[in-house]
Amino acid sequence: MNKTRIIFLSGVILLSGTYFFPLWKISLVVPQYPQEIYINILISKIENGSKKAMEIMNVLNHNIGMKEINPEEIPELDYMPLALGILIFTGLIAVFPEKKIFRMGYVFLVVAMFSLALYDLYLWQYDYGHNLDEDAPIRLEGGSFQPPLIGKKYIANFIVKSFPAAGAGFPFLSLIIMIFGLIKEFRTG
Repeated sequence: MNKTRIIFLSGVILLSGTYFFPLWKISLVVPQYPQEIYINILISKIENGSKKAMEIMNVLNHNIGMKEINPEEIPELDYMPLALGILIFTGLIAVFPEKKIFRMGYVFLVVAMFSLALYDLYLWQYDYGHNLDEDAPIRLEGGSFQPPLIGKKYIANFIVKSFPAAGAGFPFLSLIIMIFGLIKEFRTG
């Protein structure tokens, strides 16, 4: 195996880091609580980042009519680890053929899969933020409470933040390394 394909392979292997670190952090700053309340979204679970964050968020969500955040009801947490495993396995296979088209196709596949994952997160946030219970104790002006996909948003007296976490860096770095490997491969012929 030549040097350029070893670079590409290291990018594929780097994707596995996604299994071990939080991918996304969603947080709330509310006047009732002195510290930021946040959850971490990993590939297979949602965990409290701050003490009792999910419990507190669910109480606050209930008051404005949002559904309870219940990881057992989020199917992506079940199939995303398998999807990532298949993606990594496919990348390992794409390293071996002589034709560069396999590695190019794989890079496009990775971009498509992670774009789809971001879109899915947006849809999840949209669903939770727009399908509010009309009998909720607190009604919001505008009728929605969707967190931003990336960034900070003021909603009523809440500050909602949504940002990539450390685990999201692995796919990004992986892509950079794979693209670098491909560029070197094209230059060396």
